[in-house]
Amino acid sequence: MSQRHLISGGRYPVLRTLGILYLIGAGVAVLVGIAACIWTLSSAPANWGDRIMMAVGVLAAAFFLFITMLAVAEILKLVIDIEHNTRLTAVNSTPMPTEPAASPSDGGMSMQHNRLHALDEETAEAALLRGH
Repeated sequence: MSQRHLISGGRYPVLRTLGILYLIGAGVAVLVGIAACIWTLSSAPANWGDRIMMAVGVLAAAFFLFITMLAVAEILKLVIDIEHNTRLTAVNSTPMPTEPAASPSDGGMSMQHNRLHALDEETAEAALLRGH
């Protein structure tokens, strides 16, 4: 890809950040679930049978929240990977013309014959910053 995208953290930095935040949130959900389970067993205003049932419910809710947050993070990563693979496939499947790499008419400069330079000219973030 283009060097400027690698320096700036790649494409879709907001989606990557959201994925990381979901991973952190999943870890926090586990810790809060364990803390809530301990509080439920020790201090909840109920008898022991009800406390145990509430603790099991809290653990189940924390588990499902953890799994859901991990799934959302993986879906975001999957979407970014699909975009990257689609872009590479499009670039690699573009036929290369059989022209010389450099000619005197273009000042001896080699020309790119794929669409990568056209695809990476402007990112969505750059367009928004310029007001386009």
